[in-house]
Amino acid sequence: MSEHTEIKKQMIVDSEKKLLPPALSLFSLEGKTAIVTGASSGLGREIAIGFAMAGANVMLVARREEKLRELAEELKDFPVAWCKADVSETEDVKAMVEATVERFGRIDVLVNDAGTSHRGAIKDYPDELYDQIIKANMRSCWLCQKYVGIQMLKQGDGGSIINIGSGAGHDGKKESVHYCASKGGMLMLSRGAAIEWANEGIRVNIVMPGQFKTPLLHKCISIDPDYVEKVLPRIPIHRFGEPQEIVGICIYLASDSSSFMTGGVIYLDGGGNAQ
Repeated sequence: MSEHTEIKKQMIVDSEKKLLPPALSLFSLEGKTAIVTGASSGLGREIAIGFAMAGANVMLVARREEKLRELAEELKDFPVAWCKADVSETEDVKAMVEATVERFGRIDVLVNDAGTSHRGAIKDYPDELYDQIIKANMRSCWLCQKYVGIQMLKQGDGGSIINIGSGAGHDGKKESVHYCASKGGMLMLSRGAAIEWANEGIRVNIVMPGQFKTPLLHKCISIDPDYVEKVLPRIPIHRFGEPQEIVGICIYLASDSSSFMTGGVIYLDGGGNAQ
């Protein structure tokens, strides 16, 4: 178990309800089942850990089985399970939904965090690679949102879908047009579904992270040694986000405390969008 997770486990409040400060119950996820895609690393991993520690049953989903097993072992004291899936493929998503319902009985929360990127200028960018980015980022969001939504509609008591987008999907970004397009598409998938499912009690919101210390950021830095010097001046807080800093807003969106919020776009970018 990592030191990071050990520290978090020390923060767990006694399970006796009478010992909990009353306000903490507003953000409890006890009794809820959540699917977190992209759970093997980065932001998805932190969200999955946070959900488990907030009391949720969590289905960990990613393509890398060894990473899923590792995380499930770290969270062995919590009600978690894992499912290897490529969420850009229809049959894998259907199997993910089926496995979650079979294991936990229902689905209350979906976090769409699976995705990827590969920088490159428009004129040199391979069409096949563009298709891969759109499939991994936007099609995966469409499929998971659709088939989890169908299950939530069947259950008849609503749910919460949290899509992890990017500020690039709103502002655009040099040499990342393909990525911007995929994340911009996620934004519209979120807003449209929020309207369509509002009367069904299914809430859909999107979180737009800025630059976080994830494998994707490290990949950008490895490609461009000057990346940090170029990006930091555009972040008013003047630092990159720590992965665990996305957990609180996701717990809020998954909890009943956000029951009046749907179609929301939340920027978590150190003030970059405020400029």
